[in-house]
Amino acid sequence: MKPQVRKWIAIATALREKTDTYFSITRLTSLKNLCKEPAVVDEFTFYLAKCTAANTQDTHPPEYTNPQDWQCYRKLIIEAVALMQKYLREPSEKSLFTLREMRQKAETVQTYMDKEVWGHPIRKIHSREVLVIEDALRCMLAPHAAPFWAYQTARDYTE
Repeated sequence: MKPQVRKWIAIATALREKTDTYFSITRLTSLKNLCKEPAVVDEFTFYLAKCTAANTQDTHPPEYTNPQDWQCYRKLIIEAVALMQKYLREPSEKSLFTLREMRQKAETVQTYMDKEVWGHPIRKIHSREVLVIEDALRCMLAPHAAPFWAYQTARDYTE
């Protein structure tokens, strides 16, 4: 078993048993090496998307989120997970197109500010849950950048 896999098992165990409550983001970088095959990455990010959907069910909106917006976010998340599942079961150009449309919908939840830092626009995140879905969709839509988007998905999910 690879040392990286052992690290991930230890992290997952600590999360499940709540023996550790802090995990440095740099510990997630080993994920990039494990996620070089697009099919593996797609399954991994789909799993995180499903967990995100499950975490939003039967929960109250975060205090910083309007209840009506929360309902819209949950609906978007459920729809996105269903589309990802359909794509993984039967990949096609049509399902790929619907994933692209869903990614655009997810991206519009967050807003870009007029300010820039180091030449990059600042983005205001309104829903971390929708951001995880957006990352997972990007991962499926860009196999050449799968390790990067798998890392982003895992990072945003764990935050």
